[in-house]
Amino acid sequence: MHVIQTVFRDAAPQVRDFSLLQSCSLQLLLVFGVGTWSKWLIQPMADGFSQAVRLGCSTAGEVFNLGVTGGSCAVIVIHFNATDLHQAATTPSSMKDSFAAGMRLGMQLPAPGLRAVMVLGQGLNINGSALIAGLSQVLPPSVLIFGGLAGDDAAFMETWVLDNSGVHNNHVACVGLYGEALALAHGTRGDWQPFGLTHKVTRRMNNVLFKLDGKPTLDVCRRYLGEHAANLPASGLLFPFDMLASDQSEDGLIRTGYGLQVAQSDHDDYPPHRATPSRLKVKHLHHA
Repeated sequence: MHVIQTVFRDAAPQVRDFSLLQSCSLQLLLVFGVGTWSKWLIQPMADGFSQAVRLGCSTAGEVFNLGVTGGSCAVIVIHFNATDLHQAATTPSSMKDSFAAGMRLGMQLPAPGLRAVMVLGQGLNINGSALIAGLSQVLPPSVLIFGGLAGDDAAFMETWVLDNSGVHNNHVACVGLYGEALALAHGTRGDWQPFGLTHKVTRRMNNVLFKLDGKPTLDVCRRYLGEHAANLPASGLLFPFDMLASDQSEDGLIRTGYGLQVAQSDHDDYPPHRATPSRLKVKHLHHA
């Protein structure tokens, strides 16, 4: 296996210098960057690496080596010694289509020899949990699923996903990795610290959170976030929720809000809906 990483920080002229990336016979090209980079980078890369499987998305910060950059584009090229790749993509028609979209992705991936799936999705009109649930529904239990949703530097306006067909603002794409020689490991780490009281979810529907302790969720968030509440939903990325089990034990599940809808009055009830009972509790987090 051969991996090369590079990061582009300047505009168009330097972007077209792919000599470092072309020093290996790549099979997989991964691209992560701010949305404006798609104008300069994606088509030249499609022309220069037409034989590679291409996957990437817009971001709110780019990881490169041991650090995080912003306003840049991180590119990783990988050559495998004994691993085959297969790409799949679909377009969710709405957030309600997220589970079915995950199933459509999974059904496009041949099952024999599948070891792992890297999936990237547009980051606004989608339920990421439902997407993964649908994908898991049709894949063997032993298959590792990893990836994430696209960002747009916390603007919450438009995100994009790259696959072999180009750049799309409404796509979900994945790459299946095949072969017994492929060894995989994964892990997560966060420095979030809890603060404030624990709240019980008293009203929700799927991934839409209506009320905490019988009060509108937005009221609770405003009380905790203070001046940061004016920048919701973007500031919500800095203060996610820690999901607790019914016994208030922590299992590492963290959720952020990426959209909000305000009724005519903050204290008005929301339109009727089918409520889903929940014993989950949530606690605000902040970064240490």
